[in-house]
Amino acid sequence: MSSIYENKVPFRLPCKHVDDTPEQYLEKLMNFYKEYHWLIHVLAFNVITLEEWQKFPEEWRVALMKHMEEAGDNWAMSILDLTSPDSDYSIWPESLRNYLETARDLALPRDVDKGTKQSISKNILCGMSDKKIHEVELMSYLIKTVCDERGINSVIDLGSGQGYLSRALAFDYGLEVLAVDMCQIQTTGALKYDKKAMKNLKEDELPNLKHVTEKITPENISQVIARWSPDSEEDKKWLVTGLHTCGDLSPMIFNLFAESKEVSCVVNVGCCYNALTANGFPMSRYLKEKDDLIKVGSTAKVLSCHTPSRWVDEGEQCIKAFDNYYFRALLQEMLVERGLSDINDPPRLGRIKQNKEFVPFVKASLKRLKLPEDTITAEEAELHFLKCKENDVDKQFITLWILRGLLAPIVESIILVDRWIYLNDCTDKRQDENSGAWMYPLFDLSASPRNVVYVASK
Repeated sequence: MSSIYENKVPFRLPCKHVDDTPEQYLEKLMNFYKEYHWLIHVLAFNVITLEEWQKFPEEWRVALMKHMEEAGDNWAMSILDLTSPDSDYSIWPESLRNYLETARDLALPRDVDKGTKQSISKNILCGMSDKKIHEVELMSYLIKTVCDERGINSVIDLGSGQGYLSRALAFDYGLEVLAVDMCQIQTTGALKYDKKAMKNLKEDELPNLKHVTEKITPENISQVIARWSPDSEEDKKWLVTGLHTCGDLSPMIFNLFAESKEVSCVVNVGCCYNALTANGFPMSRYLKEKDDLIKVGSTAKVLSCHTPSRWVDEGEQCIKAFDNYYFRALLQEMLVERGLSDINDPPRLGRIKQNKEFVPFVKASLKRLKLPEDTITAEEAELHFLKCKENDVDKQFITLWILRGLLAPIVESIILVDRWIYLNDCTDKRQDENSGAWMYPLFDLSASPRNVVYVASK
């Protein structure tokens, strides 16, 4: 287990902010967010049409373009290097250097202390990727440790999916597990894996594991437990958990911990911030009561799911992934010029199969929009593409998109700290030495980008 939890450190602040309270640190995150609100909320398809590149200070634009010119054919990688934690920012103008350093140094640390784990049994590996094995081994060991500390033997796994974590807890650690998912397809799949895992077990070795299709809320948790664990004592305590619970499911798990007398502990790793609604953020009273509360809209939430620290390792593959964003911006400009798109309300294209060239992308997009194929001819599309390349529009677009990506950990940090403050408010009046709220990186970031776990006990 990470030394952060072992030493009962609530969470690790960035080196330059170790003397801040969580609330002071959150204020600094929000102030930086507000300063670059315009960049966070840039939409890819309007980067060119709205001339977003021109909103950067002139000294930024001059320095960046000069840097790419000197890099020659390697210009894209030279800019992508800005996302590396080891990048040398001293070469840039002071204002740009301040932006780069603040974006890097203000976000929550995501490097992982070597955690303690125990290999899971071979009979429950079926269906699990190497990534999932890595996550389940660390998460299940942590849950077992928390259960032992608190004298808990029963776990509710919300959003249990195919039951990977549930099986590790029940088969390997002997815990009573109620695996709950709202999707019957997931429950059916989990039962099939259970059957394979139990194939060679004797009757007295069978785990206490139930998979159910339910929706649990603070209002009905007592009834659900009574239905599926009828022998439970009235004062029995449960730990509620979820591994990579999507969107509002993490806030729901935290609400169960805060409001349900049956739940005394929580261990959770969330994901998919893009699916959060107003019910899931903000959570803390501290943010809810602020008069100048920032609006973290859908664009910011999507951005928060990005992990720019991995982009350098992805290299050319990462640059190519930007192509469809760039192509979409070029197409939007052409549609606006022809009066076929409102600059403030562009048509919805949905997912377009990634094309390596702009002309096929235009053809596929026109078909999706039910526009005649000759609305933009192949010759017109190619000419527009070449003209923009000659004017370095591609360089401007990718550079802006990379600089914007550096704000992703800032947005994610705001969401993460808000959740910690909420959990801490639920536990700060408790006197037990094991009571409290903690968060820290549990998984290897290179394997699992959403790697922050919460542990709370009341």
